[in-house]
Order: sequence, then C-alpha cells, then structure tokens
Amino acid sequence: MRLVLAVAWSLALPVQIVPAAAHGSELPRSNERARSAARPGEAAVRAAYLDKAGVVRWRDSNGEVALFGANYCIMSGSDYRMAGLVSHDRKAMIDEDLAQFARMGWTGLRLCSWGDWENADRAGNLIVNEHVDLLDYVIAKARERGIYILLTPIHTYDPAFADQLNRPSQNIGFSRYFDRREMGTNPASIAAQVNYIGQLLNHVNPYTGVALKNEPAILFIEMINEPVHHPENLQGSIDYINALVGAVRATGCDKITFFNVSQDFAIAPAIRQSHADGVSFGWYPTSLGAGRTLEGNFLQAVDAYPDMLRPDLAGKPRIVYEFDQADLLSGYLYPAMARTFRSVGAQFATMFAYDMLQTAPFNLGWQTHFLNLVHTPRKALSAVIAAEAMRRLPRMQSFGRYPDDLTFGDFRVSYANDLGELNADDAFMNAGATTTQPRNARKLERIAGFGSSPAVEYEGTGAYFLDKVRAGVWRLELYPDEVLVHDPFEQPQPGKVVSRLLHRSWPMTLHLPDLGSSFFFTSINVAAAAAPPIAGQASNAQFPVQPGVWLLSAREHINRSTLPTRIARVGFAEYHLNERVSYPDLILPLSPAEYPAGRPVEIRARVANDVLPDEVSLWVRAAGMRSFGKATPMHRSQGNDYVAVLASDVVSPGLHEYVVSARTGTRVLTFPGAVPKQPGDWPFHTDTFWSFRVIPAGTAMRLLNPNKDYARLSFVRPGEQFRVPFFQIVPGESADEAALSLSLPDLGADTPERYAGALYVGDVIAARESDAARADSLEIKLRSLGGAHKTLQVTLVEQDGSAWSTPVVAGATWSTVAVPLGNLHISRSIHIPSPYPGLWNYWRASPANRGRAGDHIHVEDVERLQLAVTANAGETAGDDAKSVAVESIQLRFTNSNQPAKSD
Repeated sequence: MRLVLAVAWSLALPVQIVPAAAHGSELPRSNERARSAARPGEAAVRAAYLDKAGVVRWRDSNGEVALFGANYCIMSGSDYRMAGLVSHDRKAMIDEDLAQFARMGWTGLRLCSWGDWENADRAGNLIVNEHVDLLDYVIAKARERGIYILLTPIHTYDPAFADQLNRPSQNIGFSRYFDRREMGTNPASIAAQVNYIGQLLNHVNPYTGVALKNEPAILFIEMINEPVHHPENLQGSIDYINALVGAVRATGCDKITFFNVSQDFAIAPAIRQSHADGVSFGWYPTSLGAGRTLEGNFLQAVDAYPDMLRPDLAGKPRIVYEFDQADLLSGYLYPAMARTFRSVGAQFATMFAYDMLQTAPFNLGWQTHFLNLVHTPRKALSAVIAAEAMRRLPRMQSFGRYPDDLTFGDFRVSYANDLGELNADDAFMNAGATTTQPRNARKLERIAGFGSSPAVEYEGTGAYFLDKVRAGVWRLELYPDEVLVHDPFEQPQPGKVVSRLLHRSWPMTLHLPDLGSSFFFTSINVAAAAAPPIAGQASNAQFPVQPGVWLLSAREHINRSTLPTRIARVGFAEYHLNERVSYPDLILPLSPAEYPAGRPVEIRARVANDVLPDEVSLWVRAAGMRSFGKATPMHRSQGNDYVAVLASDVVSPGLHEYVVSARTGTRVLTFPGAVPKQPGDWPFHTDTFWSFRVIPAGTAMRLLNPNKDYARLSFVRPGEQFRVPFFQIVPGESADEAALSLSLPDLGADTPERYAGALYVGDVIAARESDAARADSLEIKLRSLGGAHKTLQVTLVEQDGSAWSTPVVAGATWSTVAVPLGNLHISRSIHIPSPYPGLWNYWRASPANRGRAGDHIHVEDVERLQLAVTANAGETAGDDAKSVAVESIQLRFTNSNQPAKSD
C-alpha cells in the first residue's frame, strides 16, 4: 500500500559524478548554524532541565528548549484501527510518517495512548500487547529522527470513537470502569492510575533496551489527558495531582511533569500548589466538528491567549499538548498560532493529529483534523513555517494586536493571500504564492514552499524543499500535485478518496545566485521508479522536474565523497509516497454561482485526470434550452486549472447551465457525471449540469436564504458541554420559503444571555463585487414567535474583523424592515464558531483604526453575517416573544426595485 523510495541513490547518478572511496555522513558546513541551534542531524538524546525561573533549557548548552510537531496516534484508538484498513504493516507506516516529521523540521511529538483502555486491566496493571509494542517502536524511531516526546500515559476518553461507537467495548482497562468525572476523586480510580503510570514508566522498550522512565527522547510527562477538574475542592485537587506526580517520581523518573490547566483555568491555584512542574494547555480557535471546510478570516481568533498569562501561572513552564486549525486547510493560521504560543511562553506545541500517509488520501484519522505533508501541502508548509516560528521567536514577547501583528520577526501571514511566510537570511519559506523577495538570496541555505515565489517559479501543487549541501550544490525534494476531490471534513469513508496525487512533470525556475542560470540537474530518486536516471542542464534557470529527489549543481562533475548520506534528518535519497494510483477522469467546477450582467463571464474548472487532456471544452446554454451551442475551448491557466471567458453579449441575464468535456486520445467524457462523449455527439445525453446566473446590475443581493443556507450556519456554544446548535428551520410566509428561528435555548442554570449564529457570505459578495460598493440598505424579512416583539441584532463583519451592527425589531406578523447602511454602527462581533476550550475567547473587537469619524461599512469587504438574540431584559426589556424567525436578508442598491432571487 505504500511506495517507499529510498533506493541506493548512487546507482541512479549519471557517470559525471566522480566515485568516492567512502560515503560522507556529516552535515555540510553550510548547515552548521542550523545544526548548532536545532541539531537537526542528531538523535534525540539531549537532556533538558527546568531552571529557577520556570524555563526549560538544554543541559548541554543552557539554551531554551523550543519544540514543534504533532500528536501521532497509530498505536491505539481509532488511528490504530484505521491503519489496519489500509496496511498490514503499521511499523512501516511509522517509519514513513516520522520521516515526514523530520522532513518538515519538526522536533516535537506527543504520544497520548488509550493504554488506560487497551493495554491495562481494571487495577492499572500494564498488559504488554501490540499497542505497547507500537508505542515502543514509535519512541525508538522518534529518537533516531531527533524528535522529542511528550508522553501522556492516560487518555480517559473511550477509544471507540468514531467507528465503534454504540458497540459493546472489548477493552478491560481501568478507564472503562470509572466515569471521567470521578477519575480525580474516586480512590480506586486514582490507585489504578498511579499503578499504571508506574508500570508503564518501568517498562523496558525492547527496541532501545531502555526503560521509558530513562528514555532520553521523552522530555516531558503529562500524566493524564484532559482531566475533569474539581477546582471547588482545592485540597482534593492538589492531592490528586500530587498522587500522579508521585507515581512518576516513585519510579526514579526525573522527567519534567505537566498537568492540564485549560480544561478549566480555575484549577490553576491547585496546580501551583502541587508538585507538578508545569502546565499544559490546548487550543482549537476554529472550534471542532463543522462537518465541512470553514471559510473566512480567523486571524483575530488567534490574536491572544490571555489566560496563559494569569499571575498564578507565573514561573511555570507551559506546553501546548493539542491545537489545530480544525476544518481549515489554510496557509496562514499555524504561524500566527505559533506566534501567540511564544507570546505566552510555550516551549512545546503539538497539533492534533498528524494524518498517516496511508490513511491521508481518505482522511480516515479524525474527521475535523487533516494534516499530511503530501496530501495537505499548503497546510503542511504552514506547519513547517510554524515550527520555525517556535524556534526563532523570543518567548514572552508580544507583537501587538490584529492587524498590527501580521508581521512578526521574520514572519508574515496574510488571509487575503492565504499565505504564511518566513523570510530570513538563511531560510525562505512560503505556504502559498508570494511576491516577497528573499532578504538575501546569496545566503539562503533552505527553501521550502507551496506555490511560486521570486525564488522558485513552479505551477504544480505539491510541496517542495531545497536544501543547500554546499556552495553550488543543492538537494531538491518535490511532491506530486495534490488535488482535493471531496471536502475532506465531510464524513469520511474507507475507500472514499478525498485527496488525489497527480504525477505531473512541470517546469521549475530557480532564482538562486548560488546555482546560476545554467545549472545541472540529476534525478536521485524519482517517483516514477521505472524511469531511467534523468540528467540535463537548465536553460535560463528553468528545467523540467517530476516528483522525487534531485541533485542540482552549478558544476557538471560532483565528487560523491563530499555529499552527505543524510540531510535535514532524512536520508539523502529518502522519499516516501503513497503507491501510485490510477484515477478515473474527473473535472471539478471552480466558478461562482453568480456573475454581474454586462461583464465577461469567466468559467474555471480543475482537471484531476491521471494525465492532462488533449482538449477541454465548455458548453453553455440558457436554462430550458434543449441543446448546447458551439463549444468554447478552455485553456490551461496554471497547473491543472482551465479557464474560458464568455463575452458579456453571449450570456444574457438569467439562469444558465453548463458542462465541461475533456478529450484524451479517443476518450471523451463530459462532466458533471463522467458522461461518455460530449454535446453534439450521438447518443450523448445528460440530466446533470452545473449552473450560474447572470444578474442585472442593481438586483438585490440575497445574503440569507434559510432554505439552502442552514447547513452552512455556525453557532456560538452556550457552554463547554453543549456541542450541538440550537435553532430551527420553520415555514416562511410563502410555501416555497423557509425561515431561521433563533431563540435563547432553555438550558436551566446554563441558559446563556445571548445566542448567535453566523453565515459566511464572502462568496456571494465577491461574485458581485462591482455591485457591492453601491449597496445602500439592508433588508430583513422577519417575524416574532410566541409574542408580539423580539429584537434581532444584525451584524455584518468585514474581512478585517470590523463589525457593523443594527437592532431590528420583529413584530407578530411578517414584515420587511429596511435599514440604511449608514445607520449601521461600529461594534464588536462574536467568534463563531466558538473556539475550544472554554468561552474566554468570545468577543471579537473591531480593529482600533475602524469606526472613526468618516468611516463606514465597506460592503465589498463583508464576509460574515451574524444574527443574535438576547434575553428579554435590559435594552430589550420591551420584548415579550420567545424567538424570532428570519426568512430573508438582502442588500438593496440605489434605484433598485428588483426582488432578490429566491434560490
């Protein structure tokens, strides 16, 4: 199930390379700076200690520890089972996955095993089984790769999620027999935990011959994952924490210990008075479990983490045990999160959870999480950059508040460009296309990227890495084009591919003074394993390249004795990739649903075929017509994307249907549906189409249509324990309309002061951007339910977080309320969906430079619609209704009398 390309690279080199008497194994002198700082070429055997100020330092250098990586769960729980669906060799999967950790520059790993369920008994006695064997193997391989570990022995949650829910458990571990809420209070449970921690740490790893308590790669121990805190019982909490720390110390283990604080920050005083060395915290600023890819700017959601600066945590080391930009594949958010982690003193951060290479095509790991070097290249590159931010940014330094903190140190993030960027003397990295010039191209030692930059021009959609071996010699590692063919955050299914890998050969242009414009290229280990070695010379700094490992050199002759066998903690020829798969032809639409009349219509599509077609054609017709007209050729714009532009006089206002056909040799298929042949060919027939509308200028723009938008709504979480939305879709005024009903959920003592939902509307606005700036009013159709009056707070949020609000009062019958946009006032908005953990990150302030005299809403920049209701008290004391039903919200334009479209 996998393709591991780690052949003897010397056999693939052309004859120009001079044979050597011995293999070189040392890192080249050009990497000495990185080597002395992060020691990327060494095994994870350095010892760490905690200084008097609560800072974790390396014992050999007294330098501060700063580690970044991911959780990795193959040894237990659902990842163990998912791995079994795609491979019979989990250890081989570990080998390739940890190689990718190293390739991405990661030096941190969290191992949180469900051992308290799967490899222990009711009393906490260790059962050495396959789960323990895999844990041992991961630890051994992490040490070899220079990756340091946070070990969390007790998980607490049932490992049945997600594929074994509602089935009888076959596990006999102690956590099966104790409710999570009593883990810290029940003496029998505590005794089992203490017993298990001690036996696990005393266990000798057969792959290293070292007991886990003495394993040098394990720097930190977090005794239990996300415990249920009982801060109201201070002494009991202290005693519980001390019992777990005591279990570690009783084995003779002197690792630095951590206890979770972010499940409930009220536990902080107990941790401070306990024997735990430090605190662990987690962060999911985009919430969890959306079931779809989220849209919008989340930079303000990661602006700060104030609770980690509480005085009662002063002097305590801090680590991030879990975090993620869940349900997002962005290139901008991870580096911004790393910035905030460093600003609150974090010295270790591991996202949850890395997708195994073999399960990543299906995202079988965790539905709301998706990160893999090969299958999420933009997101992976942003994680590469975030790892650099952890290492390079000073601890406890603030970089201001949004939008002033978009540039920090050598780093930059951009929501508009979906970009994370590092621009330093020694390294240039970009997660997304950028026009930023490298600070000093002559000094560069490392380049990593997704998308083009002034250093690397490349139209493919795979990640690439360039490592300088020495002056005039570089190693290139390139991955195949990745194309998403389904939303990866939908319900996963075995066999449902969401990420395709396309093995293309594209031109690459390198602007590196060190290589010049006529450098030589040689394939070391290409993904097309059967291909003969490839060698040649670049022309104007450009050369054809396909996925694999390449040697680039300014001179034609290379002495192999001067080349290392390893670089960046991977073998010089090492390359891990899924086994090549042949996919059925597929074309994906990329076009908006609406276009303004009087302007050209640009139709875009992405081709995900094994090979690029010989011809791609667009067929358009007005809805209701029986046949298509003449085909419009589509031209390749970049990579796998094609475009056709229809003149404004060709498509009249109204609804239009279209299909796209592709010809490869004699094979012709039309999409959607992969229908054989194409329009005009007998006996072609299809009942499925894509569609778009051409909208006359000034037509009202509908922002909310509950009939079709309900599945894309996000909501605020009333409390930590409430993870489902509280809303209803009710009948609208007419039979073909529906309405969104919002009310305060009746949760007893937990009933919130307000309840709110939000909808991303940036796509609707962008499709008619030329119209948007002329909008003059907001029109809301609504009514109250269960009373005569109910106030709805309507807020439009711009991309920069500026929020513009107005209250709208609903009456007992349907009515349409028009609000001039000039009546909207600057306000704050709510982070929706609600981040985890807790609700401390609730409000989002508008940027300080917005809302001043003369400022107004910029409709063309609006991307979110937010609706909120509050209790019938205070400013809304005159309300008596329980809820409000909203049928429609639309933007009106100057001199516009046309109704908005209804679908």
